[in-house]
Amino acid sequence: MAATHILIDPKSPANARVLYVTGFGRGVFKSVDGGESWVPKNEGLPVDEPLTWRMAMGSDGKLYVVTIRRSEDDTYGNDQDGWLFRSSNGGDSWERVTLPEGLNGPMGITVDPKDPARLYLSAWGRYKLYGAGVLAAMGGVFLSTDGGAHWTNVLDASRRIYDVTVDPQDPNIVYAAGFESSAWRSADRGLTWRRIRGFNFKDAHRVIPDPNDRSKIYIATFGSSVWHGPAEGDPNAVEDIVSPPVFTFDIQQSGKLK
Repeated sequence: MAATHILIDPKSPANARVLYVTGFGRGVFKSVDGGESWVPKNEGLPVDEPLTWRMAMGSDGKLYVVTIRRSEDDTYGNDQDGWLFRSSNGGDSWERVTLPEGLNGPMGITVDPKDPARLYLSAWGRYKLYGAGVLAAMGGVFLSTDGGAHWTNVLDASRRIYDVTVDPQDPNIVYAAGFESSAWRSADRGLTWRRIRGFNFKDAHRVIPDPNDRSKIYIATFGSSVWHGPAEGDPNAVEDIVSPPVFTFDIQQSGKLK
C-alpha cells in the first residue's frame, strides 16, 4: 500500500495511540493500538480506488480527508473529480463536504487549531494547455469559517497551492506554498497574503515554522531541497525568479482571460 499521509489523534492515550493512514487507491485505515493492527474505514468514500491524499483533525475531533482528482484536463462534475470528506465518528462513516462550484482539484485541508470551524483548503485549478501557458480555474486557497458550508477564495495569485500551514503558536499567521515558484504568508488568518520574497524555487510543498526561532521558517520542496530563512521574507533578495505565467480563467466571465 502506498501511504500518503499519517495522522495521530493527540487526545488518544500514550499506550493506545489512535492513528489514521491514507492509502492511495485504498482509502483510510485506522489503528487503535499504536499501529500494531489496522482496519479500513471507508464507508461513504468512493468505492472505486479512492485516491485518498491528505487528512486533518480539528480540536473537536472531526476528521477530514481529501481525495485528489483523476482528470488531467478541464472537465468537471464527474467521477474524475477530487473531493473533500468529513467524519464525526472517528472514521466509521464519511460524508462529502460541498466544495466551491467549479473546483475539482483539492490538494490539502488545514484546520485552525483554535477554531475547528475555520478551514483552509489548498487547491489546484482545472487547467489545460492554452498557447504558451496554462489555463487555470478555481485554484489557490479557499477559506471557510463555518465548517465547510461556505467558501471564499482568499488567495488566487497562485492557482496550484500544495498545502497551507497555520503557525501552531499564533493562528493569525498562516502560510501557503505551491508549484509556481512561490510561498505566501498571511498575518490576518488568511484574509490577505504577501509573497515571501527570496523564495523562488519551483514546486514548493509546505512551510514549517522553525520551533526554535519563530522569525524563521523551513520550506520543503519537490526536487529543490529544503530551505530555511526569514518568515517574512528577505527584503534584500534579488528580483524573484518566477516560473512561466499561469493564465487564469474566470468561469464567471464567459471564458475571458484575466
